[in-house]
Amino acid sequence: MKNFLDAVRGNPKLTAGALALIAVQGLLQARIDPLRRQPAVEPPSMFKTTGGLPFEYALAAVSGFRQVIAGLLWVRADSFFHSGNYDAILPLLRLITWLDPNWLDVYSTGAWHLMYNFTDTDQRSDRRYLPVGIALLNEGIEANSTVFDLYKEKGWNLFDKVKDYDESVKAYQQARDNDPAHDINMVEHLLAHATERSGNPEAAIKAWEDAMAAHKQRIDAAKGTPTEADALSRNTSGLNNATKNRRMVSVRSYCRPRDIARLGQVDTNMSFKVTRVRPRVIRVEGTWNLIGCLKDQYDDLSFDDQGNPKAANISSGIVMDGPVDGARIDVRLHDAGYTMPSPKEFSFEVPDTLTIMQDAINSRGGKKTLKGSLYAINPTAATDPNQERAGVYSYKDDGSAPKGVPIVQALAAGQLSPLGQLQLATLVVPPMMRKKKFYTQEDVPGIIREIKADASKLKGLTDRKFYVALEDKMMPSEFGQKREIDMSKDPKMYSFKADAYDLTLGFNPRIAPDFVQDRLGWNGEGMTDKRYLRTDIKPGLQMLWLKLKLTRDDLVGADSKVLFDDSKGIGLDKIQK
Repeated sequence: MKNFLDAVRGNPKLTAGALALIAVQGLLQARIDPLRRQPAVEPPSMFKTTGGLPFEYALAAVSGFRQVIAGLLWVRADSFFHSGNYDAILPLLRLITWLDPNWLDVYSTGAWHLMYNFTDTDQRSDRRYLPVGIALLNEGIEANSTVFDLYKEKGWNLFDKVKDYDESVKAYQQARDNDPAHDINMVEHLLAHATERSGNPEAAIKAWEDAMAAHKQRIDAAKGTPTEADALSRNTSGLNNATKNRRMVSVRSYCRPRDIARLGQVDTNMSFKVTRVRPRVIRVEGTWNLIGCLKDQYDDLSFDDQGNPKAANISSGIVMDGPVDGARIDVRLHDAGYTMPSPKEFSFEVPDTLTIMQDAINSRGGKKTLKGSLYAINPTAATDPNQERAGVYSYKDDGSAPKGVPIVQALAAGQLSPLGQLQLATLVVPPMMRKKKFYTQEDVPGIIREIKADASKLKGLTDRKFYVALEDKMMPSEFGQKREIDMSKDPKMYSFKADAYDLTLGFNPRIAPDFVQDRLGWNGEGMTDKRYLRTDIKPGLQMLWLKLKLTRDDLVGADSKVLFDDSKGIGLDKIQK
């Protein structure tokens, strides 16, 4: 290219001829490349977007070498990726998608870069770039509307990063409907997962059935083709996976409402405290009665492949009330009144005066032991699989444990409740030893007689310090006690230019792990709270939600200060609807 330009500059006739050819080629290129004139693909002002394109690159672009130049720019962008120079990638993304609007990987990689790679010192994503990433995908979808890939990428980013499951469902549905050759595993399976997360298990079951039918259709179509082996392998595996997931959602759909009806709603009794530790550093802490179930408790039940019950059992009969390590409290701080926009055109520019911080705090350590049930005193708080399966908690010392008596004494005095007897049978004689998946109450009396007659088993229970509770004991789960949210190290992300801010704290059951949903339901129907239960955030969803209106001085003040403490009545005037 350089030698060509040098030759042209030195010969007037060649210069005139080259200019004429460029003019003709430009007219032809505009005719054969209609996407080039779409506003969503080519910005109104190329110079404003690119900062000026070098002459050789611009000449090559208008001379029909757009894809070649796009490839060279992508190689350059890749080097910036690996060196961590993320800011330099943004203008290259804009140029590449303008030069080659059908290059799908650039859109998907660019959106991932925007929505995941820009982080603060503590690896919290820069939420200002979320609408930018979605806008880039929307632009790519507009230019490639009959290909499933970018719909799928949009669906995943909405599912994983934005946590907007309703919009994720729409994106996956568009991927399925607009491209008959879509990848079933990557589209329809994730559509079913997103549908369940949106709180609609019936529709999720239907989505899994549709995926199963699609796999079967492709298995039949693949027979006798050159790619039969690969297609059969991929779709057979996908069919098995879809069948398993369809069954699991059906089991949950059957069991969860019945267990909630049997056990009643959980009173979470949520409590919050918000402290400004130092300028631009806050601590969000609190307690709540977080109750979940034994992990995978429904796997033990007897259901057919369609998720229909073979037996009358609702669950294994042992419900674990915490500790539910894995449920999180969402914390979000942003300029007052901010909502995530839906930009119509892609631009990598974000407001440098906007402050958005989002984090999640783990909840840990809750326990609930009922009168007549088992517990253990164990300084290390370690449990073996059988103890966990039986729903028996360990307490570190007598002071934290319920009032109780040693297991041998309780057996002699008949102080075990039906739940305690079921726990003891499951703990000492695991069901698999009797070739059972779980015990029913009818199995328990005979096993208890065996235990009482076996001195070695009784000594083992005594040595391991198992007790029977004489009272109900609830230890709330805690969150945030030793956790600071530091926004002082990243002034570009957290400029604090506004005068007022919204701080929202909450728990969304749709985001919770399965074993929490097993007790609280997909949509929070299994929980209640006298202060923070909200039903107006999303239709059909019960959330725990607190919104505080804070000032700039609340956040950047010099001294440590409690901004809100519902247990002491501090800051109640800051609560906003």
